[in-house]
Amino acid sequence: MRLSIEKKDIQPYIQHLSTVVGSKNTSPIMLNYLIDVDAESNNVTIKASDLELHVIVTFKATVIESGTVAVSARHFNEIIAAMPEGLIEFWKNEELLMIQGNKIDFKILSADPSLYPILTEPEAHQINTINAELFMRMVRKTSFAVSLDVQRAILTGVCWKIYRDRHLMAATDGRKVSEITIKAIESSDLEMKSATVEPGADSEDYVEKVIPVKTLNFLQLIYNSNIKDLGISFSDSQIVFFYGNFVIISNVFDAKYPDYSKAFMVELPNRLEVKVKDLLETLRRVSLVAPDDVFRVKFEIDNTQFEVSSYDRETGDAKEFVQNYVYTGEPTSISFNFKYMVSILEALDTEKVVIRLGTAREPMIVTNESDPPNQQIIHLLMPLRS
Repeated sequence: MRLSIEKKDIQPYIQHLSTVVGSKNTSPIMLNYLIDVDAESNNVTIKASDLELHVIVTFKATVIESGTVAVSARHFNEIIAAMPEGLIEFWKNEELLMIQGNKIDFKILSADPSLYPILTEPEAHQINTINAELFMRMVRKTSFAVSLDVQRAILTGVCWKIYRDRHLMAATDGRKVSEITIKAIESSDLEMKSATVEPGADSEDYVEKVIPVKTLNFLQLIYNSNIKDLGISFSDSQIVFFYGNFVIISNVFDAKYPDYSKAFMVELPNRLEVKVKDLLETLRRVSLVAPDDVFRVKFEIDNTQFEVSSYDRETGDAKEFVQNYVYTGEPTSISFNFKYMVSILEALDTEKVVIRLGTAREPMIVTNESDPPNQQIIHLLMPLRS
């Protein structure tokens, strides 16, 4: 095995791969990259995995001799990052990987590459495509709402439903829900529908996949607006994404996603409209004294004043009156986790936010002032009990 490549041509790829490599709790071989080089094609292929998410990246280099090596991902990344700009040479000498550039030499021990799991890529005819920008938009509008509680594993994923004429993506942690629906503007936007939902099926039939958020976060990390198509293939237990130089193979949850739709079936007669920027700034100031356990902030609102407040018996209290807002409905108050509200507000697209409210025991529904054509984005936030 022997190759040479400019630092700038390899470092971006391994920086991305470093987010995939398994922790020390996984099999020791998963702490390594599997690097395969081919002299005939001048291709370098690097694989990284944590046993649930597998990523393969392929790129060009000057390959003098084909070969395969498994090396510590952490050490490999740190060495490449520390090397000066310019040409770097790699070659294998028995159990050592030699790295040389600009009169700097490293020798790092390699592992047995045969211990690395075999990753099988789907055949080309099994791959469907979707507009990458639309898919990433769905991810951005929902993935922040997943649960961090591994005891509720299904809620740590994002639910993707593929209908014949639209895509729906949603996430919830039981306290907040975020959902986006995108209908086809052009046939190419939802091209993969014909390969997933049987022709002639009812318009409400759909295919559902619950994708781990780590997988979707990696896709966001490598997203490039110049790459328009995202290839997708899936089976009952896995989903595979093809994007640029990357192949991402991920397990999916085999349980059905909880039905959260009933949470939206509530009559909320009060309507608040306010600038997103103003509300965010107010929340960030008032929350400075909010309790550290539930991050409680309270709205008290009517047609004449809109008060945002927080109180902690060990810290103190804060309140601020929002000056510019429009409110229709009865006077009401509601307490909520301000961090959840901030994450929702940061996901909005418009200058103003519309919040529908009921009583202190009912949820709030948060939306854009207006949605883009053929899209519907809706967020729900549950109240905190007093």
